[in-house]
Amino acid sequence: MNIRYNKSKAWILGLLILATTSLHSQNVKGFYVNGFNTILGNTILEDSLLIFAQNNGFNYLTLYEMHLVNNSTPLTNFSSAQPFADFVFKAKTQYGIAEIGVAAENLWFFTNIIGVYNQQHPSINNKVDVYNLEFEFWVPSLVNSGGYYCTTYLQPGGYSCDTSGAFSYYKGMLKSIDSLANLTGQKSEAYFGFFNSGQAQQIVQTGVDRVLASIYIPSGNYSPTYQYNYVKPRLQDLALANTNVKVIPLYSSEPSFMQSWVTTNPFFLPYTDFVSSLSLESGLWKNYIQPEGIQWFAYSFLPKKNMTVTVEENENLDFMISPNPAKENINIKTKLSNSVITLSITNVLGEIVYSQKLIHTKTTLNTDQFSKGVYFVSIANKNSKTTKKMIIE
Repeated sequence: MNIRYNKSKAWILGLLILATTSLHSQNVKGFYVNGFNTILGNTILEDSLLIFAQNNGFNYLTLYEMHLVNNSTPLTNFSSAQPFADFVFKAKTQYGIAEIGVAAENLWFFTNIIGVYNQQHPSINNKVDVYNLEFEFWVPSLVNSGGYYCTTYLQPGGYSCDTSGAFSYYKGMLKSIDSLANLTGQKSEAYFGFFNSGQAQQIVQTGVDRVLASIYIPSGNYSPTYQYNYVKPRLQDLALANTNVKVIPLYSSEPSFMQSWVTTNPFFLPYTDFVSSLSLESGLWKNYIQPEGIQWFAYSFLPKKNMTVTVEENENLDFMISPNPAKENINIKTKLSNSVITLSITNVLGEIVYSQKLIHTKTTLNTDQFSKGVYFVSIANKNSKTTKKMIIE
C-alpha cells in the first residue's frame, strides 16, 4: 500500500483517534449467550443470566440458538413472541443491557424472522439491535465437498465448494445483511477467525458496522504483547481498505483457551491491554482501526463472578397486580422498604404513561386513564427495579 500523506498530520490524527477511543472505550462489553433456547421462559435462568451481566458490567448480549427459539415460539407471531419480547424489555430496562444481538448464519433468518419481529415491536426496549453473522468460510471442513456449508448453501447457490466459493457467497450475504440492518436502524457485525489481506479489504467494503476479531489463545500464553501480536496481522489487513474499521476483540473462556485466566483476572483487562498496545503502535495503518469494546465466548464457560443479590433487592421490590387483566380498577400491592420507591407504567412503545412515588403498600388506579392494551408496571428503588406485565381490557 502506498500511503501519501504528511507523517506529522498522521501522527496527530492517531493521537486524536486514540484520545477519542479512551473517552468512549468499552462502549461494547459483551458475551455470547449459548443455549439461550433453554434459558428463555425460565425466570430463574433468565434472571441469573441478567444478574451476572449486570453485576460484572456487561452491556451487550449476543444470543445463540434463536432458530430453536423461533421453532418453539414463533417470533413472527406477536403473541408467541411475547416471552422473547419480555426478556429483551427486562434486560434493557432492569439490568443495564444497551444492546441485544442475534447470531445467525444466513440472510433469510434476519430478513424473515428477526426483521419481522422488529417490525412488530416498535419500542426500542423490545427490539433486536444487532444482526451478527456467523459463517466460518475459512474452515475447510465446512466448505469443502460434503461439508455443511457446501451442501446447505454453496452448491444450491451455484458456488464452488472451497474457501474461494465460500467467501464469494459470504461477502454478498454480509453486504445484504448490513443493508437490511441499516435500513431499519440496526447494526451489522460479523465474527472472523482468519482471513487474507484481499478478503479483509472486501470485508470492510461490505460496509459491516463492527468486526469481531478472534483472539483465541490459551491462558498460559496470555500477555499484552502476545495477544496483540496474535491479532496484529489481521488488523493490518483490515487497514488496507483505507477506511475506518470498528473492531471488537473476541476472546474465548472455554477451558482450552482463557477460562483459567479470566477466573482470576478482570473480564475487561484484555481490552485495556489491547488499546494500550495499539496506542504504542508506530505504523500509520493503526489510524484506521477503531477499538469498539470487547466480546467473550460464551456464557456457559464464563466464571460466574459477583452473583450475590442483596436481600433488599429480592424482598422489598416484590409486588402484586390485581386483577390482571383489569377492566375498571387496578390494585398494586408492594412491600415498602426504607428507601424511596417509584411506580411507573409504560406502554408497548416504551412511553411512560404514569408515574408516582409510593407512600402506601396498596395503590389503586382507575383504568379510565389508560387505553385498552398491554402495559408494563415497574417499581424501583436506588438499587433495583422489578417489572411485570399488565393487561387492560
